[in-house]
Amino acid sequence: MLVFKLNAQKNLLPDTLGYCTGDTIKIEIKEKLDKNASIEWTTPYKIIYNTKKIIANTNVGKYYVKVTTGKQIIFDSTYIKMYPKPKRYLIDTIICKSKYLILDAKNNGARYFWNTGEVNQKIKVENNGKYWVRINNGGCGIIDSVNVKFINSNQMFQNPEQTFCLSELNKVLSIKPAANTKILWNTGNTTPTINIYKEGIYWVQSENKQCGKQIDSVNVKFKACDCEMIIPNSFTPNEDNKNDYFFPVLQCDYSFFNLTITDRYGNVVYFTNSSSGKWDGRYKGNLCAEDNYIYTIESIEKTNDKKQTRSGYVSLFR
Repeated sequence: MLVFKLNAQKNLLPDTLGYCTGDTIKIEIKEKLDKNASIEWTTPYKIIYNTKKIIANTNVGKYYVKVTTGKQIIFDSTYIKMYPKPKRYLIDTIICKSKYLILDAKNNGARYFWNTGEVNQKIKVENNGKYWVRINNGGCGIIDSVNVKFINSNQMFQNPEQTFCLSELNKVLSIKPAANTKILWNTGNTTPTINIYKEGIYWVQSENKQCGKQIDSVNVKFKACDCEMIIPNSFTPNEDNKNDYFFPVLQCDYSFFNLTITDRYGNVVYFTNSSSGKWDGRYKGNLCAEDNYIYTIESIEKTNDKKQTRSGYVSLFR
């Protein structure tokens, strides 16, 4: 800064001013001047008179001002610098929660101030939120921001084994996948939830862009819970002393019990009100045809008078 003084010393302008490429910058005398003062600006492109502020467009270089008040003359100057405007590079991101994200403001050589308090070009984030950074390149600055969302890795099975009560009507396995996740079970199903009809090992594969591919499995078992019945789905009444009778295995006592078996046409082929009754696969002494038959079991538990009706299919094979 070059200052020539007569009678008084005043700093009218800062030493340097910076602005972004393509922007304009205002140069202003903020000191209070005498109303009769004469002002003369000398700029790289022209001379301007009697204004306390001027606009610098795309002209860098030295700007001079001379203020005359009576016999007092004050000279001052400032240097205008032009800086490339920083660019915005941050992009809203969704990422798997098991990972972390590096945010890079880029614009090498600039100065940075993140809303996390960090001042590096790159920061590591591990939580949801909106992150912003103030990027300053000399006298030229911008603010860039990004929304970061961490999603749970696909929630698979909590335990390696899952047990269902035999009486449960809807035995299901479920996972909780993130949005836009592809699902494939070893049963061929592609939905997050499947129905279970038999014991065994079930596995599921999930795949999405954020968390990649994951596979998990579970061993499904059935058990008889309180006052449940184990009801077979087939029997072979061929008099080989192996699985010759159809009957439910009872877990408790009943004050009322009816077992009715009908054929596909609704004809009753067997009935008993004894909890120890067993169907030998015959109707009026004659062996019934190989087919699927419908059983209905009506019962009242002796301990709590709970009424329940169970029904299903049993296959007769010879």
